[in-house]
Amino acid sequence: MPTYPENPRAEFIRAVRVPDAQIDLMVASLWLAAEENPALDVPAYLGRVGLLAARIKLKVRRARSVFDGIHALNELLIEQEGLRGNRADYYDPRNSYVSDVLDRKVGIPIALSIIYIEVARRAGLRLRGIGLPGHFVVRAGDGESEIFIDPFNTGGLLTRRECLEMARSAGVGDGAERFLEPCGNRAILRRALTNLKAIFLKRDDQARALAAAERIKIVEPGLWENLADLARIHTAMGHYEAAAESLARYVDLAPDTHDLASARETLRHLRALARGSGSETA
Repeated sequence: MPTYPENPRAEFIRAVRVPDAQIDLMVASLWLAAEENPALDVPAYLGRVGLLAARIKLKVRRARSVFDGIHALNELLIEQEGLRGNRADYYDPRNSYVSDVLDRKVGIPIALSIIYIEVARRAGLRLRGIGLPGHFVVRAGDGESEIFIDPFNTGGLLTRRECLEMARSAGVGDGAERFLEPCGNRAILRRALTNLKAIFLKRDDQARALAAAERIKIVEPGLWENLADLARIHTAMGHYEAAAESLARYVDLAPDTHDLASARETLRHLRALARGSGSETA
C-alpha cells in the first residue's frame, strides 16, 4: 500500500525552495496536483515518467541531430501515448494537473509542455519552455539548430518566424522577440498556477483560487499582481486580516504607475474590518 504525505503543500514548498535550475518541474507539478487530490501516489507517477523516458533513452543517445531526438519524443508521447490538446473542454481544471493529463491523455499547452520537458530531460534531451502570449511551446537546440515544438498541436514543429507571428498576432508588436526567450522553472510554475487561478476565479471557486494564488506566492513571493489577487480573494472570503496583509505588501511592491492611492484607501477599510469596526467590504 502506498503511503501519502500529510501535507502536500509542504512537499511543494520543498520542491521549489531550491535554485531555479534545480527545480524538478515534474516533482513540483505532481505535489501541486496532490494538494487537489491528497490520495495521489506521487512516487508512482514519477516512476511512470521515468519509464516513459527509458523507452526513448537509447534513441536519444544515438540521435544524429536534435530533430531525431524530437522525432523519438513525438513518436512516444503523441503516437504511442496519445497525448493531445483538449480543445473540447479547454478550461477543465484537470487539463492543468500533470497527473490527470497523463491519465486522461489531454491537457492544455503548459501542462503538456511540462511533460515533454521532463520526459525529455530524463531521456537526455534538453528542452526549454517558451511562453508565447496565450500559448506555450518548447524549444530544443540553439541558433541554427533550434526547433520549436507545439505539444498541444500533436507535437507539430514551428519555425522561429512562425512563433514570432503567433506573438505578434496577440498584439505585442515589435516586442515579440522577448517572448522567444526560454522561461525559467519558476516562471513555468507561476504560469501554470496563474492559469489555474484564472479558471477557479471564473468559476467563482474562491477556495481553490486562493490555493493557487498562495502557491504562486510560494514560487514568487514578490509578484505584486498576485498579491492584489490574494487581497481580493481573501476579501471575498471574509478573511480581512489576511486581505489587509496581502494588500499592504502589494502597496509596497507595485509600480507607482498603478493607483496606489485607491489601494491605500482600500487597505484602511480592510484594517477597519479586521478590527471589527467597519461595516463595508472593500
